[in-house]
Amino acid sequence: MTKRLRRLRDLAVGLAMVSLALLIVAKLENEQAQRFRGPFWVIDGDTLGADGERLRIDGLDAPELGQGCQTADGVTYACGEEAQRTLWGLVSRGGWECSGAHRDRYHRLLVICRRGQDDLGALLVASGVAVADGRYIAAEAEARRRGEGIWGGAFERPSDWRRQRQVEEAELASWVQTLLPRWISKWFEE
Repeated sequence: MTKRLRRLRDLAVGLAMVSLALLIVAKLENEQAQRFRGPFWVIDGDTLGADGERLRIDGLDAPELGQGCQTADGVTYACGEEAQRTLWGLVSRGGWECSGAHRDRYHRLLVICRRGQDDLGALLVASGVAVADGRYIAAEAEARRRGEGIWGGAFERPSDWRRQRQVEEAELASWVQTLLPRWISKWFEE
């Protein structure tokens, strides 16, 4: 056997071993995944509940319940509530299976939900009630192109909206902490 053929053989064996190792890892991870078949209840536009667990749909971010967006003509609407209604409309038909093995920083199980060939996250992003967040980029591009949901007007990305509210809450808490001792001391002086 020539040197070139041995290298080719070694490369093929090495690739086969790496492929086998990846398949084993994928199989083990799949076996560790928790699975839920419903019934589901909808917490907000990207979070479900089932069997005492909070399930965060992985790969997207929906507007928060208190968040508002604008239509193309400038009319403000509750886009967070719209996302919640859309999610409810999809899961209420039943047949969904959600599975995941990892948790986010809020201890919600990150899940992918499927019903046959349908992917719940892709449907939400494609309908324009959520933005892609690491997954579903093609569905977001199509929703943008068609001007679906939030893409038909103006909105603040949900992560930016949450960040802004955290800053406002921190400023309010700081203000209260500064003035509260003054108010209390004046109250006792009287």
